[in-house]
Amino acid sequence: MQNQSKQGHTAGYIRAQKDKLMQSVRGSHPDPALDTFYKGMSALCSRPESCINHMHLNAIIGATAKAWTIARVRFPQQKRKQAHDQMHAFLTKAFQSLQVLLPDVEARQAANMLWSSAQLGLNPDSLVPGMTDSLARQFMADIDAADGQNFANVLEACAKLQLSPCHGSLCKTILKHLATADLSNFEPRTVANILHSLATMPAAAPSREVLDALCKHFEVLLKSRQAVELPNAQSIANTMWALSKLRHAPSDELGMSMVGRMVALCRVPRQQPSPQAVSNVLLACAKLGLPAKQADIDSLASFQLSLDRQHISKQDYANTAWSLAVLGHLREAQFELVLDQLSALSVNYREPSLSSLLEPVALTQLYQALDWLQPPQTANTRQGNPWLKLKRKLGSLGPRPACAVKPHPAAQLVCSALRQMSLRFEAMPAISGYRTAAVLEPIGSRDPIVVLFVSNHHLNNKESR
Repeated sequence: MQNQSKQGHTAGYIRAQKDKLMQSVRGSHPDPALDTFYKGMSALCSRPESCINHMHLNAIIGATAKAWTIARVRFPQQKRKQAHDQMHAFLTKAFQSLQVLLPDVEARQAANMLWSSAQLGLNPDSLVPGMTDSLARQFMADIDAADGQNFANVLEACAKLQLSPCHGSLCKTILKHLATADLSNFEPRTVANILHSLATMPAAAPSREVLDALCKHFEVLLKSRQAVELPNAQSIANTMWALSKLRHAPSDELGMSMVGRMVALCRVPRQQPSPQAVSNVLLACAKLGLPAKQADIDSLASFQLSLDRQHISKQDYANTAWSLAVLGHLREAQFELVLDQLSALSVNYREPSLSSLLEPVALTQLYQALDWLQPPQTANTRQGNPWLKLKRKLGSLGPRPACAVKPHPAAQLVCSALRQMSLRFEAMPAISGYRTAAVLEPIGSRDPIVVLFVSNHHLNNKESR
């Protein structure tokens, strides 16, 4: 009973010192506040009467991570290494103190300490050898008590630090659990963060069952009648980005619901999506071939292109134009606006020598979008002149990047099938920017038919062509 009273007093003292630290660390000189916190906590841990336990150490490590995240950008350049070394030494002592208490560590504390380490860019093993595996084992042993945020924290730590356990039993255990777990208490942000972490860990290789379970729950959340339970713009963007990265297409209903929710948020002040969020949603629709409503795609494009260009990156502009082209919604006026905005962003009027060019990835996307807008050869001059104007504008932003296109591995099979049908064709001709299998000989005055493999990198011609 006396120990419990001492432990409660210690917990209260740590909370008070954490609150004081968080207020002080936001100033222009955060190092005195951190130094005071380190000394105070070190003295606390060295006194036997403090009755330090694993929950106290979890609170101390978590407070350090939160304060350091704020403070790191405020340190003068000449003090950053010294500040980092002090933080490293302090946490080493904290994790050393944790070693004897590891059997008491529960899933929640293990998840928080792994997450806190990841925020600091530190692998616990670099502080105390074997600590990462020990925390992973404690989490797995108590996995039934873990909540959604605990799973999200562990997976984020694995993704950020590329921890060795994430390639073995820890990640496998989590994914196996998620496939059959009750996700009803998982918040939208939790689902989005889990998917985002899985998408950034190629070795995780989540099963279709896991992804379907997470998508099904996200769909339920989108139908909530409580506004506070509905996913915000960032959660939707992260979810769609992750699904496109994982190449996992959600159900048509979920895809349309996410896009519809994003459109609705564009009209709500203080809840509007960021330009990158809109770009990610459009990109996911294009890459996954989601059957979004044309009105919704047009609304997202209009919102994106109405924003101040200083708030939009060049890559977001390129992603938007490319996605609209793949989805079949790009208009010449929209593309011209994108090119004008990019031109303005690329020129540094004060220092012309510092004017920046577009990255090859962005240029490739823009030229592919231009290809989609190209009118047919039979078009009259009036139809062709606007396209030539767009071509000149894009040319001023940079030349078309070289594209080395390898033959598709299934091209030989396609050619074999055409031979069996007694069709005359040229096998695997070289056509810039396309992975072609064959060109069928024209019949009479008709145009030749090109048989090609369509991917997200090589666009179809317009249906009118």
